[in-house]
Amino acid sequence: MADLRRLAEKVGVAFDLAEEYHGLFVEHGIPVGTGEAAGERRAQRLIMVSTHGYWGDPPPAGLPDTGGQVYYVLEVSKAWARQGRQVIILARWFEDYPRVERFADGVWLVRIRAGGGEFVRKEDIYDLTPQLAEAGTAVGALFGAEGVVGHYADGMAVAVEMGNRLEVPVVCVPHSIGVSKMLRLGWDPLDQAQLRDPEYHFWIRESFELAALKGANFEIANTPGEPEILAEHYGLRLPHEVMPAGAARPFFEAGEQPPDPAAAGRFGLIEKRYVLFWGRLSKAKFVEGVVQVLGEARRLRPDLAGDLKALIIGGSPDDPSEGEREVEENIRAEMQRYGLDRSDVIRLESQSHARLAPLARAGLAYVGTQRLEPFGMGAAEAMGAGLPVLISSAAGITRWLEDGKHALFLHPDDPRGAAAKLVELIEDPAAWELLSRNGRQKSLSDFSWEGIAHKQGAVMDRLCAGKGPSEAGAEPSVAPEHFTRRSALAFHRNTPAWRGDIPHIKPHHVSASFELVPRLVARIRDAARRGERLVVAVGGESGSGKSEIAHLLTLMLRKEGSLGIVIPGDAFFVLPPAKNHANRVAADQRGHLEEAVGSHEVDLERLDRILGEARRRSSSLVQIPSDCRSIPGRRYRDVPVDLDGVDALFIDLTYGLLLDNVTCKVFLERTVLDQIDAVRERNLARDPEQDFGFIQRVLELEHEIIGPLVEQADIVVDEQYRVRNA
Repeated sequence: MADLRRLAEKVGVAFDLAEEYHGLFVEHGIPVGTGEAAGERRAQRLIMVSTHGYWGDPPPAGLPDTGGQVYYVLEVSKAWARQGRQVIILARWFEDYPRVERFADGVWLVRIRAGGGEFVRKEDIYDLTPQLAEAGTAVGALFGAEGVVGHYADGMAVAVEMGNRLEVPVVCVPHSIGVSKMLRLGWDPLDQAQLRDPEYHFWIRESFELAALKGANFEIANTPGEPEILAEHYGLRLPHEVMPAGAARPFFEAGEQPPDPAAAGRFGLIEKRYVLFWGRLSKAKFVEGVVQVLGEARRLRPDLAGDLKALIIGGSPDDPSEGEREVEENIRAEMQRYGLDRSDVIRLESQSHARLAPLARAGLAYVGTQRLEPFGMGAAEAMGAGLPVLISSAAGITRWLEDGKHALFLHPDDPRGAAAKLVELIEDPAAWELLSRNGRQKSLSDFSWEGIAHKQGAVMDRLCAGKGPSEAGAEPSVAPEHFTRRSALAFHRNTPAWRGDIPHIKPHHVSASFELVPRLVARIRDAARRGERLVVAVGGESGSGKSEIAHLLTLMLRKEGSLGIVIPGDAFFVLPPAKNHANRVAADQRGHLEEAVGSHEVDLERLDRILGEARRRSSSLVQIPSDCRSIPGRRYRDVPVDLDGVDALFIDLTYGLLLDNVTCKVFLERTVLDQIDAVRERNLARDPEQDFGFIQRVLELEHEIIGPLVEQADIVVDEQYRVRNA
């Protein structure tokens, strides 16, 4: 117990938390490590953090948030175990599921507690991440983890916090970036209303993605465009390598066997006399292009391709969704144009990998005519099965392929050219065999789970050894400038959701912010000419909307080409929230509450000093304190704030107008007395057990102190949230 207590103290977790997870380790036979993980050359014990969704082996089908990411983490973890490593997968526990499962020799799923026993969707999980990180840190310390890999925005933030406290390297795998999804939805990433969409919470997701990626040692991107998107939209350039998701094992197993004519015969097909496409039926995939290639091949060489057929697999042909319906209509239109019928173009609904792989093995070629495709997993799977691939040059997978060696590239708007390449394969069996063999070898090395696990393990090994790619054991695919040792930084601790302080935006906050933006834009330009950033204090009483307006202004300024960030004033209270409250209660009991309430509760001198530094455009980073309200007593110091590219700083603080290094002072006139019912509701929602009568006495004292500060304001937002110059 003494050793366990020392371990808990070393990584800063509560002893009872360490004791709880130690009990799970013992009960389920998970090896306990030494706790001295850093500095090893090989990352032998690794943690995979994937905190949202359901889990199982195989992953349960049809459940929310349980798709490709769960499968990805599971397959890499099992491949690592086959390579001699040990892996714990961390997921969030909810009711009716066991705390621990063993998926393979050396692979355990540990479900960690946070936020009760109900399922929480990934869009709503962010305020649970501090608790997940506490439990994850306990698990990592007990395991003797030598590296942590975080998946998606929530898992990445948890992983970075664990890496900070365990002092081990962290690799982040975003799987997707929020801005990419906004673009796919046809939304504007600069539109503050769409960023705040209540279904997706893109602004919270974005803050976690960026904070975690800045704090990680390395990023593994799954699509070639991801690093470019981060650079274009955020100016964020990270040590990284692009590694796609792996193709399913049944395709590689099928490639080891001779073709099975019965697999094709079930659908009236003949071995090597049909081409295939499988995948989602989306407009961007231009599936009707496959029909065009078939039709052109038949016209070009009826003697060789007159009986050739196409097998298109995906979607629900008998009950298509709205998006699939348009694709189906386009397929039928091209069939009619080329005189093809349902015996020529066979449609099947989505198939399991086990059924699809033998069909691929017996086919002539995979044909992908995508106009837009971040990767193109169907092509990787086809190559794994030994099926030659004709793939659109617009597909991201072509980044890894050599035209004519691993696959044949085509242009989606040149079906006749693609048909000519297909006919050449029919005419030249030796060329068919060579393309089949080269494609399979490439898929095994780059697109199999074994190959991907090997590459990811090599990244973690080099990070653990503190080495870059120019040193022994480096993968040549990683350029030196993309692989530099970085100090893990806790940017994530400054995100509102991590602090437990998410702004709740109302229409009056939006209207006031719209009025404020043009007044600030001119000031931002003036500050830039002086080599400075604009520093804006948003002051006023509790509940007046300081946090909401400060946050909104950062979003709205994007449309103006300016980047703003919020420095939370609450982080500068001399005492953390629980202790500050206790100090007020003690003063109230002595009959001198007024002695404990006022600007002296805040370290204004320290905040002013930091603002003075941040105000200079030459400053790229400042450190602030921060607290995590979801974990009692947890106070973080030296939390980094990235100033690169920042034009304006916003401080939401009751007493913000007292600061000297503020260059624009905005005062919200709405008082707590105007909205006491709303404040009561908000406070009791946070803590139903609190004595709101005491809270109200505090607020009334603050009202007397804060009201006169309006005299120092440059801009005033009145009780109706109308804006005027002071």
